[in-house]
Amino acid sequence: MPQLPVLLGTFGYEFRMQIRRRAVWITLILLALLIVITLSQSTGVYNLLNSLSNYPLQTVIVTWTDIVNAILPVGVGVLLADRLPRDRRTKVDELLTSMPAALSARLVGKYLGSTLATLVPMFAFYSIGIGYVLYQTHNLLAIPLALETFAAIVLPGILFIAAFSIACPAILWVPLYQFLYVGYWFWGNWLSPRFGIPTLSNTILTPGGGYISAGFFGEDSIHGLQATPLEGVESMLLLLCIAIFVTLVLWSYLKWQQARQ
Repeated sequence: MPQLPVLLGTFGYEFRMQIRRRAVWITLILLALLIVITLSQSTGVYNLLNSLSNYPLQTVIVTWTDIVNAILPVGVGVLLADRLPRDRRTKVDELLTSMPAALSARLVGKYLGSTLATLVPMFAFYSIGIGYVLYQTHNLLAIPLALETFAAIVLPGILFIAAFSIACPAILWVPLYQFLYVGYWFWGNWLSPRFGIPTLSNTILTPGGGYISAGFFGEDSIHGLQATPLEGVESMLLLLCIAIFVTLVLWSYLKWQQARQ
């Protein structure tokens, strides 16, 4: 059986199902409101928002990208955690196993479809901010620069956490994974090494995108990192390669489970 139609069919099904979930929109809207409230409490930010044209466009766009990427991925990871367990609860996995479609095609379609659907509210909120920047600066270069920074800074980390959020609940209780994931996000992105606690924060394995932001664009407004373009590339490739590796491990585990049944 040709596997490309299987992959595309699974992708479309997962995308439609995930994007229609109220929890996806409600969760990410609440996190977006948290960002808005936090920013509104700062007088410096208020003054900055009213004088964006006085700052370099790249600095403004990268700063907004870093802000969005600091909080909203928490919701993305949590919302993706129930994709495989839901198939088991509804017996969909048994139905799909009986079909000639390859597990690999179905798994990749599920991964890409559900991840992209969960990204839609995040990108919508991001676009509202870019629209405000465009209104303030009247510079159409904000649009291609925003797309570039979103793809470079946000997507590698999202693909990284999505792989773990889909794979880990295959062996962990979903609420337990979600609790651990939220703790990991702040431990691995926000905890400063100066506290003496071992952390992945401020390393190239940080999905918050600090090294990519600093290495590619010379800006890291959240973590204050300094990085070379090579370190930015290393961070991006490491995140993507680990995402692929985790997906391959999940595929092997599911194949092993099928063989036992």
